[in-house]
Amino acid sequence: MGKTITTWTLSLPLILLLLFCSPARPMTIKEAVSYAMEHNRDILTVREQITERKGQVLEARSDALPQLNLNMNSYRVRDPGFLNSTFGQQILHGGGGSSDFPIPIEAILPRPQTFYELVMNVSQPIFTWGKVSNAVSLAKLGIQDVNLSLESARQNVAYQVSSAYYDVLVAVETIAMYEKALETQKRYLQQTRDFFEVGDGTRLDILRAQSQLATTEPELLMARHSLVQAEKTLNFLLGRPLEEPLSTSPVEAVEDFEAPPLDSVVQVAVLNRPDLRQLNVEVDMYDKTVNVFKADFRPRMDLNGHYGFSTIRTGDIFDRNFESWRVSLVLSVPVFDGFKNRGVVMQYRSQKNRKEIESQKLAEQIRLQARQTLDACTSAAEVYRGREISLESSEEEERVTADQFDQGLVTLYELLDSNRRALLARSRSIDGRYGLLRQIADLKRAMGIPVDELF
Repeated sequence: MGKTITTWTLSLPLILLLLFCSPARPMTIKEAVSYAMEHNRDILTVREQITERKGQVLEARSDALPQLNLNMNSYRVRDPGFLNSTFGQQILHGGGGSSDFPIPIEAILPRPQTFYELVMNVSQPIFTWGKVSNAVSLAKLGIQDVNLSLESARQNVAYQVSSAYYDVLVAVETIAMYEKALETQKRYLQQTRDFFEVGDGTRLDILRAQSQLATTEPELLMARHSLVQAEKTLNFLLGRPLEEPLSTSPVEAVEDFEAPPLDSVVQVAVLNRPDLRQLNVEVDMYDKTVNVFKADFRPRMDLNGHYGFSTIRTGDIFDRNFESWRVSLVLSVPVFDGFKNRGVVMQYRSQKNRKEIESQKLAEQIRLQARQTLDACTSAAEVYRGREISLESSEEEERVTADQFDQGLVTLYELLDSNRRALLARSRSIDGRYGLLRQIADLKRAMGIPVDELF
């Protein structure tokens, strides 16, 4: 039993260390985008705006519902109103038959009095010339507007996350490329030193090998720094702590990319782009806003009611003898406001017209952007194919040159030159492959492809 406890005591720290220090599971690019949709701060901000717009719908609907207010008042007052009347003045100053008045003059002098009131007020709009219905429609359009804003934010964040994800992969592959190049160059340097020791090389050959090695080492250091910054950027877009460990998965290259027809790209972009649909919704919102303000200078009818109790004794608060009530049907007809309403309506009509112009401009801009991104995608595909061919040629040249160097058929200069060209071809191939992936993502964003269909 004691040995078992001792074993568990020694093993527990090791188990905890393995649990907390084990490498994070690789996150695919699709998983990264999905994670960002739930945790990115820009998206969370827009979602809060949706909640705000829902509150505006409730606020607009409240104008069509009864308004109830319960008021309880207690006040003390002294009112000399009777004494200020003509009859009161005559009695107070001895005229008007005051000598024959059956009660003493002191009885009619005002005294402070405390009143208690309990009142329920009711107000119900009967007719508002469409103001309430247009306000509710405006608030509902506001929800559509923010939903489209959320869709735009989701697409932009998805593009930013995918671009940052590709930056991480580029840095990872670049590091691996330079590490392999350093290993090869160190081997070449050692071979050169061996040849020099047996008299089959020169001091210049050693300096050339050392120079190429010294050139590659800073490139590796810069690539490692780029990886750190790329991971922090991706963590920021994902809504995670900047220093949180991050592990990515490779993305397959698009070997057989074929550009879609231009007409279909333009058609899909015009139909799908949330920013264009959002502008169209905003045009409708301004139209409803104009109707709301026009209704302010139209007749309206309200039903108002009042019921309560007013007494000088708290015990009589609910006594029906002291109840008071009033029901009124109020018709309000604006006559002249100094053209204030006309000026407000004119402003919102102008803003509506401006939004229509912006919508037309954005539609043309989307058509242009669709053409540009499609051309860029086609060019990126051709660049990638060309660089893959160049990489295959450079790697074969490096392999053949290395074999010939071992046989003494070529010089070290030719070997290092072939290594340098192969390294450059690998770097250009990485840039070309991920350049194509970025352009494809940009094309999908220009077409307004939903986030769920991006990967």
